[in-house]
Amino acid sequence: MKFIKKWEKCRDAVGGETYIKYRKERYLPRASGMDDADYNAYIMRAQFFNATGRTLDGLSGMINRKPIITQIPDGFEKYLENVDGKGHSLNQFCSETVKDFLTTAWGGVLVDMPKMENVRSQKDFEDANLSAYMTYYKAESIINWHWASDGRKQYLDFVIFREKTEVVKADFTLEQRNNYRVCKIDENGYYVQILYNDRDVVIDKVEPKIKGKRFNYIPFYFLSTSDYPQEPILEDLINVNLSHYRKSADYENGLHWTGVPTPWTQGADVPTVLVNGVEVASEPLKLGGSVVQNLPAGASMQYLEFSGSGCNQLANAMNADEERMAILGARIISQERKGVESAETARIHRAGENSILADIANNFSIVFTKLLKIYLEWSSSKEVPEDKHQVIFNTDYDVSALSASDLAQYVAAWQQGAISKKTMFRNLQEGEIIASDKTFEEEQAEIDEEQKSRIPIPNEDE
Repeated sequence: MKFIKKWEKCRDAVGGETYIKYRKERYLPRASGMDDADYNAYIMRAQFFNATGRTLDGLSGMINRKPIITQIPDGFEKYLENVDGKGHSLNQFCSETVKDFLTTAWGGVLVDMPKMENVRSQKDFEDANLSAYMTYYKAESIINWHWASDGRKQYLDFVIFREKTEVVKADFTLEQRNNYRVCKIDENGYYVQILYNDRDVVIDKVEPKIKGKRFNYIPFYFLSTSDYPQEPILEDLINVNLSHYRKSADYENGLHWTGVPTPWTQGADVPTVLVNGVEVASEPLKLGGSVVQNLPAGASMQYLEFSGSGCNQLANAMNADEERMAILGARIISQERKGVESAETARIHRAGENSILADIANNFSIVFTKLLKIYLEWSSSKEVPEDKHQVIFNTDYDVSALSASDLAQYVAAWQQGAISKKTMFRNLQEGEIIASDKTFEEEQAEIDEEQKSRIPIPNEDE
């Protein structure tokens, strides 16, 4: 329950102002004495400065800045084109998964096989152009799990997912219902899947097999480095973001009531009428440069204006919140640093953020490498060679490309024999001069081809 509330808060903050204002008093308490009309106006004037959503875009963009590097055996390339059964490539699937995981810091991926009638063997699946698929389960969909031990290692004993499904009713309206997928190790030590509806009735049971054989593990991996939910990495930023939102409501409310001077008069002759026993003006007092006011002796007319530092203090506090959000990870929405900042200083400033992202990306590489092996083994009748498959997520978040002077120095060092050609190639890749997915051999082949085209063809007449 603790984490469900946290995850909901994270998703609301990422969703932006519409989601935050929809929750009303959860994030913006009603001041005492406010009726519904006053509170609705109060919340309407407030502004949610969506530092959280923009920070998430920036962090996920850093990891996804370069495509994942995938190493697989020859002949398996086609399986990377549609890994989720919805037409998404492995790179697209991973990109979407990264962004959702960064929101809550919890989630996992299950590898599964579609169930089809008259399709039983691995060859039948291949002939029908079917393959395994990956499903990402976000934090809220993983409702229970258990770790067990066989004395040598810990393993996942069961995991339960909540899946939303739509049912078409007689009047063609859609009704959303919940199904519950139980993935567990049965009493014989084999993996089994049981699907329940929301009335706890079994609607399907499957004993999955890979190449005709049952197996003894659940093909599911959490994407976190921990076996249990941890604090969302954006939570500190979100708390400051919500504090900024509440101050914004008070600030905008203060401006509304004090920003526009209010005219008042004393002793003026104003026609009145009785309304429910109360004497009120029968017509409004007109103001403006084209209106002449004839005031009796002793009467006065002035403007009521606010004076003091209340609104300024709120503005200063909001600025302080924005600086804190920048420190907590929202550098992409903070003002540019004053003065010239060296490249090395900039790298140091972002070292903390990069280390967190790199830890997440490195763990994604480990987990998706395991998932890829299961996925390929389940999709193809061929054996998947050991150590011939790998998924590598980007951990280079320094967006500064190689400078012209750096490039010249690398070339000079290679020409002088101080570094090898392969070392120069790797540095040119890291500096984004050469594409990250190109091999040394491919680059060398292109160089050789270009050199051949530059060799002049002798003129036979000479």
